[in-house]
Amino acid sequence: MGKAASRTRLWGSSDLTGGPVDQVFTQVRHAVPGVIIKRLAARHAGDDDNVYFLGDESAVDRVQVDTATDGQPPFLVEADDRVVTSEVAEAVATVVAWLGSGDVGSGDDFA
Repeated sequence: MGKAASRTRLWGSSDLTGGPVDQVFTQVRHAVPGVIIKRLAARHAGDDDNVYFLGDESAVDRVQVDTATDGQPPFLVEADDRVVTSEVAEAVATVVAWLGSGDVGSGDDFA
């Protein structure tokens, strides 16, 4: 992954898209305390700003999540690999695993 664009803004727990990606971020924050989420800040109204960078203080852009408008699926989750899913649980499991917070097993309930 490259460096997160300098045109990002912190995406806090009270920032919401109104779409399912809000559930993804809520569950990731629960599973990975201290995760930092930043959202791409579009320069022009027509630019796509549905791009999020997740990581920690040492590397804010360890995982990138792209969504459709208003946080809708499909979710494109990228790091060294790429996963496309419309399922919140699969997006959460992928992000958590790639952030290295431990194994996400079948007993974990991210639905």
